[in-house]
Amino acid sequence: MIELTRVSKRFGDITAVDDISVSIGKGKFCALVGTSGCGKSTTLRMINRLIPHSDGQITLDGEPIERFDPVKLRRRIGYVIQSTGLFPHWSVARNIGLVPRLLKWPADRINARVEELMGIFGLPIEEFAGKYPHQLSGGQAQRVGVARALAADPDILLMDEPFGALDPLTREKLQDELARLQAKLHKTVVFVTHDMDEALKLADHLVVMRDGRIVQQGSPLSLLQHPADAFVESMLGGLERGLKQAALTRVKDHMASLGSTIPAPSRIPGDFTLRQGLSMMLRDHCERLTVVDANDVPIGELSLRRLIKEARTERSVHRAG
Repeated sequence: MIELTRVSKRFGDITAVDDISVSIGKGKFCALVGTSGCGKSTTLRMINRLIPHSDGQITLDGEPIERFDPVKLRRRIGYVIQSTGLFPHWSVARNIGLVPRLLKWPADRINARVEELMGIFGLPIEEFAGKYPHQLSGGQAQRVGVARALAADPDILLMDEPFGALDPLTREKLQDELARLQAKLHKTVVFVTHDMDEALKLADHLVVMRDGRIVQQGSPLSLLQHPADAFVESMLGGLERGLKQAALTRVKDHMASLGSTIPAPSRIPGDFTLRQGLSMMLRDHCERLTVVDANDVPIGELSLRRLIKEARTERSVHRAG
């Protein structure tokens, strides 16, 4: 749906983005990650023409973005920033309904959409519709910002460090809400963050940038398993890379059959992450966990020895390849 081909951006003598190519499929969640000043926010803003690109080509659904009227282009692309960008003198309901009003939706359709989104984001309309941004907490304001970006049901959502200013607990809760919404709505999302854990949690496709260039891109699992260089490995957590990889897979994908062994006393749901399983083993001082289904019925076993054997086999295969 979004294609960047050999795109560069120069500000005078400074090259902020240097000859990058990225392809983002429809309904995919792409995270641009890297240190401050690496060009990720500039890349994001070139997609909706807030910043013109200097070289290369950017297309949406195969059409170069220059062929779109810039105002109409931005109205069909949701845009969320860290500071929310809410109009301080407008109520929550009016802020959310901004783009539908610009698109001249009927009033009843706008009202229905605003009410729907406020419900989705846990903002009861009777309590929050008439409030103003200064009356909201940081997490509530960010919810309103995301709701406003989704109000006209855009196919594309651009998000620039949307949760960067929030406390860790609120940030994690909004990440979970965004992941849940994405699983339901299947928007094409381009997400800028410097937080690798956030990117790994949310993205289908990671693009690691440094000094305006793409160092490596691919699925989170592929980057964790095979980082291109020391910089990517450092970005992915260095020695904690194995734990981050474990957070991307489910216990049920690594369990073995119970067989004739006595079930371990500690139980873990199959939908928990492998990282949570390893954490439970450390907590309970054990090497085995009984895996259970949603009804707490044993369905298998998670074994530390088996996990280590799997890891050794995978490494041997990679070296041989």
